[in-house]
Amino acid sequence: MTKIKLNSSQIQLLVKENRYQVDEKNKFLSRCIDGRYKNNSKLPALALPGGDLGQLALIIACANDFGLEIDYEKVFQSLIKVIGGLKNFSYHTDSHHAGLALGCGYFAQMLKDFVAYNLQKKDIQFLEEKLKFLKKEGVLPTVLEGTHDEGAILIVKGNFGILPRFIIETDEGKKEVSTFVYQQTLVDKRHRVLVKKLIEDKAVKLFYNLDEEYLYEVLSEEGEIHLLETVNRLASDLPLFEVIFDDSGRFSLKSLK
Repeated sequence: MTKIKLNSSQIQLLVKENRYQVDEKNKFLSRCIDGRYKNNSKLPALALPGGDLGQLALIIACANDFGLEIDYEKVFQSLIKVIGGLKNFSYHTDSHHAGLALGCGYFAQMLKDFVAYNLQKKDIQFLEEKLKFLKKEGVLPTVLEGTHDEGAILIVKGNFGILPRFIIETDEGKKEVSTFVYQQTLVDKRHRVLVKKLIEDKAVKLFYNLDEEYLYEVLSEEGEIHLLETVNRLASDLPLFEVIFDDSGRFSLKSLK
């Protein structure tokens, strides 16, 4: 079947039906941007490439890119504190790669060209070691089923999440499609707390005269690099929309490409 690309009116409907308010208690729990998660009331609203494993890779890449000194193990522990414990660590694989350490699309792209993600071989080894540790501790990946049928990319701003899956009417009848979702506001909020914790735990050593705000800015910049690399590799042909929510759940939609 030909891949369905969603237009703005379809996205309007999807967002209207699939929006949900962020649970403040769990606002720092995450998922990947992948559209294959099943719609579920407990699905974390915070979505970023690779989930928490992607967050770990992002901090390391940021250190490489901006010449910061980090303690790998302390970085991992700081992230665990921010998400509320090891049990909350999120990462995923899929049914085709269930036996592989790094089985999600984000990591598949990263492994193909880790230099583009500002990572080194030793960084990949560290991530794989952490995955073995997680599995040993009983923290298993979410297994996502099926093929990628994403029809758009959504950059979400505001205090709402969007469930990724949606039924649309086509000439061939009803079809289920999905979207890649990146929750910008929640990523930014988590980064604010994370940089504070990284500095407090001495996980990142900053140069003289640099502060928490600097670390937040460079982490945000690196996050944009990882998002764009991933989207350009997995979904360069898909329409990109920005969804901005107000506090009541009303939203505006803007086509970015």
